[in-house]
Amino acid sequence: MRVCLIMPNVFPVPATKGGATETLMTNLLKENEKEGKIDFTCVSVYEENAEKLSKQYQYTKFIYIDQKRDNLDLTFESKDTFFKAYMDEIKKQIHPEDYDFIIVEGGDISGYEYLLKHFPKEKCLVHIHGNALGDNKINKEIYHKFIAISKFTCGMIKKDGQIKDNQVELLYNAIDVNEFYKTISEEEKRELRKKYEIEEKDIVILFIGRTIPEKGVKELISSFRNMSNIERCKLLIVGSANYGERVKTPYDYELEKIAEPIKDKIKFTGFIDNHDLYKIQNIADIAVVPSMFEELFGLVVVEDMSSGLPLIVTNSGGMPEIVDAECAFIIDRDENLIKNLKEKLDYLVENPEIREKMGAHGKERAKQFGMEKYLNNFYDLMQKIRDEE
Repeated sequence: MRVCLIMPNVFPVPATKGGATETLMTNLLKENEKEGKIDFTCVSVYEENAEKLSKQYQYTKFIYIDQKRDNLDLTFESKDTFFKAYMDEIKKQIHPEDYDFIIVEGGDISGYEYLLKHFPKEKCLVHIHGNALGDNKINKEIYHKFIAISKFTCGMIKKDGQIKDNQVELLYNAIDVNEFYKTISEEEKRELRKKYEIEEKDIVILFIGRTIPEKGVKELISSFRNMSNIERCKLLIVGSANYGERVKTPYDYELEKIAEPIKDKIKFTGFIDNHDLYKIQNIADIAVVPSMFEELFGLVVVEDMSSGLPLIVTNSGGMPEIVDAECAFIIDRDENLIKNLKEKLDYLVENPEIREKMGAHGKERAKQFGMEKYLNNFYDLMQKIRDEE
């Protein structure tokens, strides 16, 4: 099986700069190294450290395209002027006859028509990630199949009736669960708590994600401020607006202003590399994913479950497909959201035995979204599509 992955022209693979899609594909390629089930080619933007890491892969050929840009527009608010040049370079280096499938891994999925019109349609697939559906008009003439990361995403793809049921395939996202099973020593926990001014007795409530309005950080802070037992708690907000970029947005300043009256109770860590997140999760007691938009999947939910944390999530997109009632509370995004979130936080703070039970169940459930299963599902899906021809 020969598969070419075309990554968005933002972050490199291997994922040295973060990015959910890039991390997922990096983990897929790593898992494939164990048996070499698939002969991969991965097209990615160039980055020096990524290229060095790529030398370790036996079953993946990496094609790097150097766009020589220093200031990436990571807010995705303006059209990427480098996109056409990226596709022009891909066209020079990718030959359709060398592959069973060419898979566009998210990004500007409609914009790829410029490139893919030169390739046989039956070989062209698109993997829908994150905000790929955003403002993109789905052109059924470009792609043979649409790979969705949740049942919710399947519905989004088919909602206007242009894409038929047999054109959409489900492939749930996954993580390297072993990365989040890891623990740290009591000494390391004490050092981390000291770093973030967390007392030994404090119950730590954790948010991990980009600090943008869609992620519900403001609503979480408002709920936290209203907690009945806030004196026993600390809120740890992990992430930045633009991934690894140390740039504050107006929304970041708004969050700090809302947190000001209880600033000793709320800590903003900024961006933390994905490889180090398990250390933060080791000192946390409760995880919250309060997304205010339709989260097509939500990898952080699986990461928190793998870490053994009880969860509170919003009824957003595909997230209710990941969790169940035994490991998470699911709250609606309505006028009572802040009140309901506050009540669930209070409940979990007051009931340590419930936290422990939910966390243990979530850790077990997370195995359904591990990389070994993901690679097998990916391979089986490629076989299924090929056999249909």
